[in-house]
Amino acid sequence: MSPPTSRRVCYLVPGALSAHPAGAAEAERRQDYLQRHAFEGTEVVLRDNPDGPASVESVADEQRAAAGLLEILPQAVAGDDAVIIGCFGDPGLRPAQSMLDVPVVGPAAASLHLAAQLGGDVGLLTVVEDVVPVLHELVRSYGLTHRVASIRAVEVPVLELRERRDEVTARLVAEGKKAQADGASALVLGCMTMGFLDVADDLQAQLGIPVVNPVLAALHTAEAILGLSRAKTLATMG
Repeated sequence: MSPPTSRRVCYLVPGALSAHPAGAAEAERRQDYLQRHAFEGTEVVLRDNPDGPASVESVADEQRAAAGLLEILPQAVAGDDAVIIGCFGDPGLRPAQSMLDVPVVGPAAASLHLAAQLGGDVGLLTVVEDVVPVLHELVRSYGLTHRVASIRAVEVPVLELRERRDEVTARLVAEGKKAQADGASALVLGCMTMGFLDVADDLQAQLGIPVVNPVLAALHTAEAILGLSRAKTLATMG
């Protein structure tokens, strides 16, 4: 008897989506986006931590998000086949990986390593300047400092990104051009809310270089890991 092909991936937001201006509607929109882009056989569920920060835009926010995420694990993801940490800073990633016996994917790790495979150096575009030191440390922890040309901010807070989408897109293009001047030949959107704006294709067309959406990079990385695990199971059974 073959093992089931269906798998359930949890997109776990370490913050409170209820604090988002759109509230529950934003959570539903994001889950729908994830499900539409998932491979056949993948069910995506989105959960958040109501006691977490409304957004992660500083070292303090990052620490609070990590502590809250680890506190609600593993109960929050019971029965799931893989977990995506729904914050680009990958808060609590390594402890979470050690706590769970299912794959835990960090969007920054997935996106940066994917972009590094495209050749040349990477430009990282994020929200506000306060996040830049956090991302520099994250890049260093993944051993990719020598591959990141620059980290640039559009100076729009996370909770204002969607309502200012056109302005944000224009700023991403402007900062993307500066990143190219810095030596970047691929870009990564360094914020999950940016990813859910679904602007990567437009940016790619305007800038002429690959632009990695961290939402999709994390989702498809989780699916790829589960696919490899299933292949290993089938090989063992055979």
